[in-house]
Amino acid sequence: MSLHRIYSIIYILAFYSGIIWLFYRVNRNRQRILVFHHIIPDNLINDSFEQQIVCSSQSHFERLVEIVNKRFEVTTQIGKTNSAIITVDDGYRAALTADVVLSKFGNNAYFFLPLSNVNGGPLWNDKIMGWIAYVPTGEYVIAGQTYCLNSQSSRQKAYKAITNFIYTNDYNYSSIIEQLELICPFDKLNISEEYKNIRFRGLTQDEITQIKQNGHKIGGHSINHDVLSLLQTEKLKHDFQRCSTQINKLFNCDLYAYPFGHKRHVSIECIKECAGSGFSAAVMNEYVPNETQYTLSRIKISHYTSIYEIDAELSGFKQWLRNIRRWKK
Repeated sequence: MSLHRIYSIIYILAFYSGIIWLFYRVNRNRQRILVFHHIIPDNLINDSFEQQIVCSSQSHFERLVEIVNKRFEVTTQIGKTNSAIITVDDGYRAALTADVVLSKFGNNAYFFLPLSNVNGGPLWNDKIMGWIAYVPTGEYVIAGQTYCLNSQSSRQKAYKAITNFIYTNDYNYSSIIEQLELICPFDKLNISEEYKNIRFRGLTQDEITQIKQNGHKIGGHSINHDVLSLLQTEKLKHDFQRCSTQINKLFNCDLYAYPFGHKRHVSIECIKECAGSGFSAAVMNEYVPNETQYTLSRIKISHYTSIYEIDAELSGFKQWLRNIRRWKK
């Protein structure tokens, strides 16, 4: 029996035995901050690895938001006990689909925007991901390495290998994008115009204004969605300084979300620069055991389909199981 199947059974048993509800009770003073990325209309969902990693269908997002509303008060007030905050990253026009769903529940959320994606897009990491996901099947030489892209699993492995190459070779993603464009321009890929407009084009100024008028918060998310821990000190300082100038302008709040947002992407220097800027708090993209105001945890439930696993995560039971596994190691 697979480990995933074993945990699925544990979640079911915990649900019906009342353990899940006990964890909700024990953790009633906690606030849950939930992270989502690209909310895609159901008719545009496909089997690409890029959607599997960062996209959720509109109907699935609606189901998750409904569950969250049944369990918590949904708010934009940081630190409110027994509540949930919904956040949506990256500032693509898919955020408009998220807004449609949120309006059904009367919810307001945080939308985190990289500055370069306003009237722009795609971001560098999404351009690479989209290229690998939708370039025609075949063999391609990228950065001196040959990749056979003939399945979604092979494409996902190639994406991981190429991004790892970027991270360990002077963090020069521009040269990789130049190579990809020479092989096949991004605009020539087999991506429908409808999908491209939602998934790979950033919000316009007018759309951002409308989102703010709908009651949502717009927060900082860097200039170019860089891995901040890989930036040189001066570039890191510049990134936070430029973003902080947009507080009370493009941004109508002073909350920041670190791009990528895992511990390996957010160094002590990044946290220090954020704290020294005009932002009052910042969120990560994972659970942080000893969180501070500038390393607030976020929970990802976007790809869960089982109500038992969703409740295990929201209640804190799943994190408790993860902690036990760490302690045993």
